[in-house]
Order: sequence, then structure tokens, then C-alpha cells
Amino acid sequence: MARRTTPAPPKLRALRLPELSPGDPDRIRPHGTCEAVSFTGDDLTGTDLSDVGLTDCSLAALNTHELELTGTRLTGSHLHHLDIPTVSAAYALVRGTVLEDSRLGVLQCIEGTWDSVHLRSAKIGYLSLRGASVQDVQFTGCVVEELDLTGASVQRVAFDDCEVGALDVSGAALADVDLRALDLPEITGLGHLRGATIDQVQLHLLAPAMAAQLGIAVED
Repeated sequence: MARRTTPAPPKLRALRLPELSPGDPDRIRPHGTCEAVSFTGDDLTGTDLSDVGLTDCSLAALNTHELELTGTRLTGSHLHHLDIPTVSAAYALVRGTVLEDSRLGVLQCIEGTWDSVHLRSAKIGYLSLRGASVQDVQFTGCVVEELDLTGASVQRVAFDDCEVGALDVSGAALADVDLRALDLPEITGLGHLRGATIDQVQLHLLAPAMAAQLGIAVED
């Protein structure tokens, strides 16, 4: 059997929202659920969505400086036109969800789970997926200044027309991670790139750093 060399692409679920009802932030309760509702232009300042289940929901143009999603279960939902300095989503489950046309300063998803997530036309200053389980994630037309995958389990992730300024894969376990479409970012944790795919040009650019990591002297 021929050895497969092309990384497997992300498997994304099509997002099909049902008819949505207007959501009421005042009715959100800890550990509660919201299903098939839309929060559009709502002022969520001080609203805590921690441990809330959001299924088949739309969150758009929210008015808040910080969005609290710690432990939130976000399934089959659409997040768009967000401009939020800080989103705290540690331990959150994000599945079958699209984030697009948004600008986020910090998106903290430490030790969370991302499964079938599509990020489109998003700009993120710092995206932390430290210790997270990440599979079937597509970045399209995104700018991420710093992507932190330290200690994460990452499978079937790809980038298309994206910019990543700095990438940290220290302690990460990668499989089918396609980096070929990226301008080579600053990479920390080169020893944990096993499971990633790069192209010949990227390999040439990475060679000095790889040699230094292995203690190889290169002299003419």
C-alpha cells in the first residue's frame, strides 16, 4: 500500500441554523440552556455565559468589552461581526460552529475542545488553545498575531489565505496539520512539529533553526 503523504483535510459540518427567536440576555441563567435564539447587538456587559449551553444560536455585533464563556457548550452556532477585546472560553466545548467577520483581541480557550470549527475573515491578536483538544478546524482568510498550541492535541487543521505571526507548538501532539499556505511564522517548539506538513520553501527557511535545535554546526 502506498504511503499517504497529503495531510487529511478538516472534516467540517455544514452549519444550518433553524428559524431563530430573539434572545433575552436577562433570562440567561448559570448552567442553563439557550436553543435557536439570536443575540444581535445586545449589551452583554456583565452577562456571564459560563457553563451555559448554546445550541443552534447566533451571536452578532455584541456590545461588550469582555465575553465570558468559561465552560460554555457552544454547538452548531454562528458567531459573527464581533469586536471584543477579550473572550474567555477556558474548558469550553465548541462544536460545529462558525466564527467569521470578527475582530478579537484575546481569545482564551485553554483546555477546551474544538471540533469542526471554521474561522473565516477573523482577526485575533492572541488565540490560546493551550492544552486543548482541537480537531477538524479550518482557518480561512484569518490573521492571528499569536497562536498558542502548547500542550494541545491537534488533528486535521488547515490554513487558507491566512497570516500567523507566531506559532507555539511546545509539547503539542500534531496530526494532519497543514501549514503549507502560511508565510512561515515565528515557531516555538520546533521539536514538536511532527505531524505537520510544510513545503520545500518553508523547510529551507526552517533549516537553520532546526540545525541549531539539533546542535548541528553548519559551515561553508
